[in-house]
Formats: sequence, structure tokens, C-alpha cells
Amino acid sequence: MSEALIKQLAKSRWGKALLCGGVETFDRFLCTPARIRRKGARPLSGGGRRFSVAIAHYNRGAKIHQALYNLLDHPAVAEVVIVDDGSEPAQFADLECAVADLPDRIRLHRREKNLGALVSKGEAVERSSSEWVLVLDSDNTVFRSCLDRFAALTAPSPDTFYCAEWAFPFFDFAPLTGIRLDRETCGATTRSGLLRRTYIINDGNYFVPRDGYTEAVKSLAGTGRDGADVMLVNYRWMTSGGAMEIMPGAAYLHRLDPASLYKSTEEKSRSRILDMFSRFEKNLPCDEDYIAALRSAGDVQR
Repeated sequence: MSEALIKQLAKSRWGKALLCGGVETFDRFLCTPARIRRKGARPLSGGGRRFSVAIAHYNRGAKIHQALYNLLDHPAVAEVVIVDDGSEPAQFADLECAVADLPDRIRLHRREKNLGALVSKGEAVERSSSEWVLVLDSDNTVFRSCLDRFAALTAPSPDTFYCAEWAFPFFDFAPLTGIRLDRETCGATTRSGLLRRTYIINDGNYFVPRDGYTEAVKSLAGTGRDGADVMLVNYRWMTSGGAMEIMPGAAYLHRLDPASLYKSTEEKSRSRILDMFSRFEKNLPCDEDYIAALRSAGDVQR
């Protein structure tokens, strides 16, 4: 099935149902713990750019193999850093069991207290040893095309987050390809409706410069905006002069776990996202006054 046909199917209700069935089949027969173990046992070879992968984990121990698929047998992946954000003991035990027989490139860290997605992603990136890091949600699967595209970049810019062109099966970011998304262009594409339609600004799973991303997350400490954490970090990043760019041909599988923080705080998360879109429209910065207002609002943590 071609990429064009899949994107066309995603526009209809029955097509979406068909694609969701395809994802379920992939998860049932291909993306399995046994297959991950076989992938991890393969010897690696090849050169090119190497990077870390940072995963924030919460109560998905038995499903962590979904995020690890394609990572352990790719020569550009130097390590996978997993930060457990205070999962329930049984869930953390599942996580430990899931990675016990996998390569030593997996580095697992445990936090007893749950502090939310924003803090956990920041810690996972900060603990990474590579200059560049793929921030990957624990319920998604990155395709090799995405890993290959970034590894092939000649000189990625330290002021840029690099994004996939497509979050399979429903989010097509191709209309933004070739546009350098900084705060000014985000304002223009929000006013035109393009940025809202593509949703890339809050979808996550980007390649980021470790130090720049860490600094952006730390500047947001105490905001508690975990339901819309990706968009908030991007907003702060762009306010500081950073930008985002799409890698043509790169893709990943986007799942949305029913137990995810976004789903459990969906109404509030949507409200936060709409508020930030409004600020983009007006070309307002994510400055210290805005961050102070978020802190004083005391929004929900997990």
C-alpha cells in the first residue's frame, strides 16, 4: 500500500478504521517482545551520525517494546535512556523484566515520585550522552526512515528541532515541509489555519539538541502543563530563537494510549493548546511573565 493511498484513507471514517486495524495487526504479530529481543541480539555496523533516544515512561512496562521497535538494531542509535516517572511497583517490575535481556545500550532510571511528562522528558534528555537526542513517546514507534533521515544530515543546526513528515496514520505534516517554523512563521501559519490543521506543534517525537532542549525544559519548571507539554516546550524554544524543520520522507507510528496523560486531561489540554495558538496568532512570546502566570495557575500534575 502506497503512502499516498494511506493518507487518502486517513481522510474518511471507514479508512481510519481500516488503518487502525492495520496498526493492531502490526502490534499483534510484528511489534512483539520476542521480536525486539531478536533485533537487539543483532550485531551493529555502519557509520554516520549517532544519537541517543530519550523515553519518559509511566505505567507502560508491558508495552515498552512498542517504543523500542527499530531502535536496538539501528547503527545510529548510541543508547536508549528510559526515565520511569514513579510508575506503580508492578508496572515498573514489568518494565525491568522487559529490558532485562536487551542490549546494555538501554539505560534505565527510576524516580520514586511522579513529577509528570515535562520533567521526565527533560531528565531523560539531560541524562543522554549524545549531543543529539530523539525524544520518543513511550506509546509510539519510530520508523527506520526517520532514524535514517536524521543520521544522514550533514550538519544539523543546534537551534533546530527536527521532525518527521508524517505521524502514521493520521497526522500528515507534509504541507509544512520546507518551512522553517520559528515564532514568526508559526504566527503566520496559525493565522492561515495551516498550523492548527497539521497539529505538528504538539505532536512530539523530535530530534533535539540535548543542551538546548534541557535548558528550555528547565526554564518551565513548576508550570505543571504536562497535558500540553510538547507545545509549551516548542513555544519556549521558539521564543528563545529556536525553530523546527521537517525531514522529508521521515515517519513514525503515532499511538494514543487510552491511559495517557493527554487523554486523562484532554479537556484541559485542549484549552491550553488553544490558548497557546491564540498567543502565536498575536505573536506573543513565551516570556517570563507568561511562565509566571502558568506557575501561579497551579495546573494539574499527574
